[in-house]
Amino acid sequence: MGNQQFLPFILAAVIIALAVVRGMELYREEVDLHHRDEIAKTLVAAALRAQAWYRRPAAMGGGERSFATLTWAKLNINPVTPHAVLSMSHRQHGSVCLTAVSLADTTQRLCYMVFPDSLALMP
Repeated sequence: MGNQQFLPFILAAVIIALAVVRGMELYREEVDLHHRDEIAKTLVAAALRAQAWYRRPAAMGGGERSFATLTWAKLNINPVTPHAVLSMSHRQHGSVCLTAVSLADTTQRLCYMVFPDSLALMP
């Protein structure tokens, strides 16, 4: 009689343990997705500031239709955020490349090529 009551108890414990493990995996995936979204939002906001700086005349502290002298200080952006480290490369007259590397997973990077009137997500 004792073994017949013990079996459902063991089965219930195994099911609960599997549910807890799956819940932890889903939570971890959700946190990773949130971090990726935050990194993308930060990079797009930086790109929009860069486009505004590009259009602003030099007399007003802008780029005078060039990305060549763009810096993070000119955009008033700290390149080290809680989720990623931002970098700027390929500064040319008509474009600049903004890259974000995740602090949680350094293999995760996002790069936008910023043009005066558009953005292109780089592979």
